[in-house]
Formats: sequence, structure tokens, C-alpha cells
Amino acid sequence: MLTEEELQKKWENLTFTDDFIFSRVMHDETICRQVVELILGVRIGKISYLSAQDEHKTDPDSMRIIMDVFLRDENRIITVEMQTGHKKELPKRSRYYQSVADVSTTPTGAKYRSLPDNILIFICTFDPFNRQLPRYTFRYTCDEEPKLKLKDGSLRIFLNTTANQLDNLDQKLQAFYHYLQMGVVESELAQTISASITTLKNNSLERRHYMTWAIKMADARYDGYDEGFEKGISVGLTTGREEGISIGLERGAYQTKLETAKMLLSYGDSSEKVAMCTNLPLDVVQGLIQVP
Repeated sequence: MLTEEELQKKWENLTFTDDFIFSRVMHDETICRQVVELILGVRIGKISYLSAQDEHKTDPDSMRIIMDVFLRDENRIITVEMQTGHKKELPKRSRYYQSVADVSTTPTGAKYRSLPDNILIFICTFDPFNRQLPRYTFRYTCDEEPKLKLKDGSLRIFLNTTANQLDNLDQKLQAFYHYLQMGVVESELAQTISASITTLKNNSLERRHYMTWAIKMADARYDGYDEGFEKGISVGLTTGREEGISIGLERGAYQTKLETAKMLLSYGDSSEKVAMCTNLPLDVVQGLIQVP
């Protein structure tokens, strides 16, 4: 279990690449727009929906995912994820994220032609494909005729922020890489992000949120480890522990929101404020008031 002193030290050392800070900072529409436009190299329209650390799933029995940042404009749905741990399943994870984004935003009876473009951006603090490229962009093409593009509106971008050769990138994007790599503030965007982080760290409520979140995430990892170990024994899987950790993290992420909401309610915060801080639906938060 993390001590309060350890949590305080972690809080002071958090950077933009930390999941908690990234989601909080990117919930600022101005910053989010600048980051997304910088990566895509195009202007995006009026943002009609923006959420951070929001839960998405296609049906009650499907796997939940917590998206770091999810937004919509008139023509696109865009998911932005900060990835700090090298996961072998990242390509299939990206496939699932895009499919969930499509299903969760498409109303019943909609025509296929009305589907907006679906863009997924993974900002990785490692090289996801070990090719030393600063950026990997994927679109569907025909094997038999590579010049033939499917043009289904889907796009996946993986940034390798550890890359050293950045000459082919726009200078502003290079500055963004330098900020992610070394914390070097050499652009207006980096200054804005840095100022936002400083404001967050001086906010006692945000510090309280983080400490509760960190404790619950640690508990989720331990619970997942134990669950996976038992599962591995019962079905004879040597990968049971890893599966359990994944299961525990998915369940723990939602449970973390609930526990954080309960704590904030106990401090006297309004249900509306708690819903805003935790990204839980208002009716769920209000329901917690009745739960001891």
C-alpha cells in the first residue's frame, strides 16, 4: 500500500504523459483542440462533445474500455490515448477502440453513409513497432493494388515520442515531442500545457482525487493479480495472472470512480460537482447518496 508521503511525491513528479494528468489537461477544450490539430495537421470543426476518462461499451456483456480523451466535431469522432506501457496487443486494442467508438456513437436506424470519420491517436512513450519512426499512420489499402484506398473514414496514428529523428515533422510537432521527451518548453502549446499542470497541482481537490485514484488503481492491480492466479489454476492457463490483471484494471477503473465519488460526497461536495469531476452519470452519483 502506498503511503501518503509516497503519493505526495508521485503527485509532485507527475508530467503530461501520466494518465491522470493527461486526461485532466486534455479536458480543456482549447488545449485538446491544439494537440489534436497539431498531430493531424488539419483544423477540426466545432467540438460538440468532449470527455476524459469516460467509460464506453457496446452492450452490458461487452468489455468496458476507459478512453483517455474522446471528442466529436461535425465530421469526426476522435479518440486520443496516452500509452506509457508497451503492450503487445496494441494493434488489436486499437481495432477494438475504433469499433466501440463507432457503435457507441451510432444511433439505431442510421445509414452507413452517415458514419463520421473515425480517428484514433495513440501517443506512445515507446516505439510501438520498433522501426525508429516518429510516427506510424495506418489506413486500409488493397493488397493486390496498394494505390487503391478503402476510404472508409478510419485512421489510426501511433506517435513514437522516443524517436530521435524528427526532421520530417513540422517544427511545432517537433517541439511537442521535445516537451513529451524531456519537458522542454519551447512552444506556446508546451507553455499552455505546463501552466495547466501547475494549476492542477496547486489544486487541493485535484490532489485528493489523484491520491484516491492511485490507491484504488493499486488495489485493482493486486485484486486482478489474485483473480488471474485463481483463474489460471482453475482452467490450467499459464497466462491466468496477466488476464487477471487486465480484468482487475478494467473493473477497478470503474470502481475507482465510484469510490472517489463516495469520498467526495462525504466531504460535502454536490452531486453535480462530483459527477463532473469523476465523469460518472449524475443519476449514478445521486444513487450513491443513498448507499452507506
